Amino acid sequence: MAASLPDAPAGSSRAKGWPSLDEAREAARHGTGEGVRVAVIDSGVEADHPRLANLRLRDSVGFEEEDGTVRVVEGGGHDTYGHGTAVAGIVHEIAPLAEIGSFRVIDARSASRTHLICAGVREALARGYQVLNCSFGCRGQAKFILPHKEWADEAWLLGAHVVAACSNLDSRETEWPSHFASVIGVDLAETDGDDLYFRHDHLVGYSARGENVEVAWIGGGVQRQTGTSFAAPRVAGTVARILSAFPEVRPPMMHQILSSIAEPWHPGLSSDW
Repeated sequence: MAASLPDAPAGSSRAKGWPSLDEAREAARHGTGEGVRVAVIDSGVEADHPRLANLRLRDSVGFEEEDGTVRVVEGGGHDTYGHGTAVAGIVHEIAPLAEIGSFRVIDARSASRTHLICAGVREALARGYQVLNCSFGCRGQAKFILPHKEWADEAWLLGAHVVAACSNLDSRETEWPSHFASVIGVDLAETDGDDLYFRHDHLVGYSARGENVEVAWIGGGVQRQTGTSFAAPRVAGTVARILSAFPEVRPPMMHQILSSIAEPWHPGLSSDW
């Protein structure tokens, strides 16, 4: 673990959003997410789920293909599968005062297409969301990967923090957006604790609890689920906590903060290593 964060630039002040290591750790542990918008780019959110009773749902938007073009459906961010509700529930658990936006790009079969995801992400960025939770991944040819690289770069330049789940099979398996260096890539940790772990020698550097997690699910119910999809929103919620205390922190600094306050990764956290 890094001993400290970089010194603040000359002429700046902590009040302008450059926390000390102790301040960053305190915010990550006790921040509420207040004033932060988290976009759930997923299958939608069941806003009236009992576990989301106090959720601040800012936007509910669906994205559908019609005659070869993407149609934006206001009020259409309802869940069609269950996955997005689970993700939103975890973000809400970690950062209860954060505003969540449902950007439905995944269908009832848990499938999507690149142009729908790109449209959903860009809409979230246009609406001022500071954190994007992407519990999905894309593999394949460059023509599918490059559009994701474009929006990931746009998010970086706008100061938005992208948190993405890696492959469930192997975190070394190249998958996008989790393997972009600008993205906070997240693997699952086989642990019952709430700690965040970091390994410096891997593009998917972070891991968090994601095994046998009880999550909210479509139809007002709950399920036990395992996957990187459910580790990523824990990290997204932690980012929202930090931003609620230090809203001017941009992605380069957030990477430094998270890697500094995380526990060291060790092989016992994953059966893959």
